[in-house]
Amino acid sequence: MGERILEGVLRAVSVPDVLTFVNMLKKTGTLSLRTETSVRRLYWERGELVFASSNLPEESLGSFLVRHGRITPDQNLQSGLQVEPGKRQGKVLVQMGILTPKQLWWAVKNQVLEIVYGLFSVREGTFFFEETEEANEEKIKLSTSTTNIIMEGIRRLDEWPRIKELIPSDHLVPLLTPSEVRDPGVRFLDGELEILALVDGRRSVRNIIYHSNLDEFETLRVLMAFVLARYVQIPGGGAGGEEDEEDSQALEGLVDRYNQLFEKIAFELGMRLPAGEREALFAGALDSVRGGVLDGTAFQGSGHLPPRTLTANVADLPAEQRYAALHGALDNVLSFLLFEAGKHLDADQRAGLYRLVEERVGASAG
Repeated sequence: MGERILEGVLRAVSVPDVLTFVNMLKKTGTLSLRTETSVRRLYWERGELVFASSNLPEESLGSFLVRHGRITPDQNLQSGLQVEPGKRQGKVLVQMGILTPKQLWWAVKNQVLEIVYGLFSVREGTFFFEETEEANEEKIKLSTSTTNIIMEGIRRLDEWPRIKELIPSDHLVPLLTPSEVRDPGVRFLDGELEILALVDGRRSVRNIIYHSNLDEFETLRVLMAFVLARYVQIPGGGAGGEEDEEDSQALEGLVDRYNQLFEKIAFELGMRLPAGEREALFAGALDSVRGGVLDGTAFQGSGHLPPRTLTANVADLPAEQRYAALHGALDNVLSFLLFEAGKHLDADQRAGLYRLVEERVGASAG
């Protein structure tokens, strides 16, 4: 536990003021905010907000994903049952093939922001800040200025009641108003026109948010502006939704290329070694380079590593680091196997393996 250097009551000071003060302190540690029904913790690194957690079920990652149409309630339940110490729901969802790493990265960062923005309307409770020497170990961290987060939270607090008045449910289906009632003098920005193009009489508010390039609040704010400008009307209606898809071929293709090489090595060694010795050699390759990318993996009988487990293991890395981390771990395993296999293969077999490596993944291994 850290040293408690700040505490108080929320009736006496507002949440934005507390966040501003912690930001000014430039300290590393945890700000805990407690009410009768909730405990939320905000994690700081030298005065910048980097992560948040909540004990409220509706603020969990699974609930966030269900609300945004990214997973179904049943998928939320099934993945939640697999959560255990050291294995979070996001990683489980990637391993199950329900989320891609990119989708997990987006979800965690926006879930964290929702937790923070939800605090701005809290009026009762207590808070305390504990300073620590080490920063929070979360891999997916906010990279937004804390000052910007505070300003955005205050703006949302002011505008949210009006938005809810005009758009009471995200299941409603907006419609374009007849052209004769629109004000031709209104000029919209490109981003706003992109959202207007999504108003087609079929998509619900939730589905429009899903396809928008803006975040949820900004999309709702733009829709509210359309309603006020009489370009859009929102009668009662049904709901709609489509699944967003991310192309994960780069990661999957990388694993597939290495698995083909591992399979070839397993085949060649199978001609020279008893099955037990071959399995021990492959297990030794994993043990020699064990790390986060290889957690929970084991070679299957064919010499393949499980693609979904590997993809899940890099899901909490920044997008620009995932491919390199996965490539590096697989390359190290391959290098070990080539070295050990070379002790049992003749010159022609070794040369054949190296040519195959060159064709499939380049010359970095070996």
